[in-house]
Amino acid sequence: MAAFFYISMKSPFYRGIFFVFLGAICFSTKGIFAKLAFRYNVDGLQILMLRMLFALPFYVAILLHEMRKEKKAIKRRDWSDVILLGLIGYYLAALFDFLGLQYVSASLERNIIFTYPTFVLLMSKIFFNRKISNIQITAVVICYIGILLAFYSDRAAYVSSNLTKGTIYILLSALTYALYLVKSDKLINNIGTIRFTCISMIVSCLAVLFHFTFIHGFDIFNFAKEVYFIGLAIAIISTVLPSFLMSKGIQLIGSSNMAIVASIGPIATIFLSYYILQEQFTFLHLIGTLLVLAGVLMISIKGNNKVVE
Repeated sequence: MAAFFYISMKSPFYRGIFFVFLGAICFSTKGIFAKLAFRYNVDGLQILMLRMLFALPFYVAILLHEMRKEKKAIKRRDWSDVILLGLIGYYLAALFDFLGLQYVSASLERNIIFTYPTFVLLMSKIFFNRKISNIQITAVVICYIGILLAFYSDRAAYVSSNLTKGTIYILLSALTYALYLVKSDKLINNIGTIRFTCISMIVSCLAVLFHFTFIHGFDIFNFAKEVYFIGLAIAIISTVLPSFLMSKGIQLIGSSNMAIVASIGPIATIFLSYYILQEQFTFLHLIGTLLVLAGVLMISIKGNNKVVE
């Protein structure tokens, strides 16, 4: 087995599959860690602040290294665009996501977030007048039937007085992230994947820290020690590591293949939430998840959309 793994990893294609698979699993832990943090009386903004606070030094260090290696200067216009996209795609999307996680299960959150390729498809039609095929329209319908099934499963199995509110927050997260993806293609080509990721994440980190300071002041030293460990885990395991694993994976295997491999994410979240959080898991939730995955894969493979998180 070890010999087979070693030989496979020498192939760029199989190495890319491994990177995407591992990245998807890492991304799927975000909601789990957030739910664990909520048990220590912190809210979505507080745990998001710790995530960004701990992630910021990593992105700064990687960006400085990349800037020394890459001699091509970033144009002034590109700077303003990447800052704007960082605010949209990582600050707003992350804020809506963590606010929503306060009210919905980790499994439902992952299902809703995973529908952002449907928003990418619709925005591509609006902004670039790209044709939407009948297969893609069918895929969108399948996705949202799956979301409805998962929503009603949550309503029956997950105690929350604000389930609809949380669902709207998560949908807004998927929508803002989709807008980020639609507008980022040209910038990534101009700036480079690593520099673009680092700059947009640094912008997001600073925006979250400013937001937290405006609401709570500099009160960052009064959390339970477990919350700091969880914040560090979200920063490294659920943010920094998978963001680069996914980028490298797309480079090696392409976005369509990446969409297939990344579909492990919602399934992983279901199992992790069941075994770690003891969230109830119903047959209706499973059917909803499978429908969401089927719809997303149909859109991604047909339209060759990027499916990252």
